This record gives sequence, C-alpha cells and structure tokens, in this order.
Amino acid sequence: MNSNAFREKLVLVVLLLGSLSAQASSWSFSAPHDTVPKNAEEYEWTENKADLPAYPDKEKLVRIKFDRPDARFEFFIDPETLTVGDDDVVRYVLLLRSPSGSENIMFEGIRCGSKDYKTFAFGTRENKFRQLRSPAWKEITKTSNNWFRYDLWKYYFCSMDERLKVITRENILQRLRNPSDLLPNK
Repeated sequence: MNSNAFREKLVLVVLLLGSLSAQASSWSFSAPHDTVPKNAEEYEWTENKADLPAYPDKEKLVRIKFDRPDARFEFFIDPETLTVGDDDVVRYVLLLRSPSGSENIMFEGIRCGSKDYKTFAFGTRENKFRQLRSPAWKEITKTSNNWFRYDLWKYYFCSMDERLKVITRENILQRLRNPSDLLPNK
C-alpha cells in the first residue's frame, strides 16, 4: 500500500471515529430514547403555577378505599381542591389518618404522563399550609411508603379507561365516590 492510500484511509478512519464518538456522547444506557431526531420538534413541558388552596374542611373530605390488606392509614381527598390542569397534572389535598388518630395533610400533584408526583405543601397545627422551599418531581413507585400514590395514579387519577377518553375532575370524583364502578380488577 502506498503512503497516499494509507493517509486517505487513516483520514477516513479518524473522521468515522469522530462521527461515532459524537453520536455516542448523546446516547446512554439509562436513557436510550432521550435524544431527539434532528427533524423532530421538541416538546417542552411547562408546569402551571400551583397556588396554595384553602385549608380543607374535614367534614367534606372523601375517603379513598384502597383494596390492600396492609393499608394501616385512612386516606381522604378534598374534592374542593381537586383540579386537572392543562399541564397534565392532577392537584389535590390528601389527608392521611393513622390508627391512633394523628393526621398528615399534604397538597400534592401527580403528572399522569410521566408518573411523577410533587408535594407542594404540608398542613400545620394552625390549619394552614406551609409551602416547601424547593418542591421537586419524584417518580411514583410501588414502594411500601409510596404505594398509595401509585394507586392514585393508576386507578383514580390517570388511567385511561376505554369509557373515559379524557381525564376530568368529574371522572376522578366519580371514581373516588364509587370506586367499584370504574376500577379495573387489579
């Protein structure tokens, strides 16, 4: 092989390796589909501002019935604060009551499309909400301390039943009040 042919092949190899390394730098095993094709328009999700709701009237709360033998707490949703935003977030106030009667109240949101939740604020002893300084979206998992959010996401707030093409506040309230009417068999 003469030196000119060798140089040409060496230049091609260097260019090819440079091209491959540029493509590889935007790809990862943990998120293989995060790169966007050059011709595709990128979708940028924008979160609506979440104003703190009024503190709930405990007499108006709707109890959520979870079909779980390990559910030690009682769970309630405030229907007055339940909203479905055009940002694909269901926002609500949730009350958890322990067997001893102690209660935790949270203002939260669940993103249906991405299966995430965010706690915006906690209730205080003064019956007010205290907003978190830096609330962050977290993945909804089926872990022992997060299973209720998974069930809210899947069975009450976000599942797309054949009969319900659009998620609305009314659909969610109907599911909360009559879970046996709309809940699929687990």
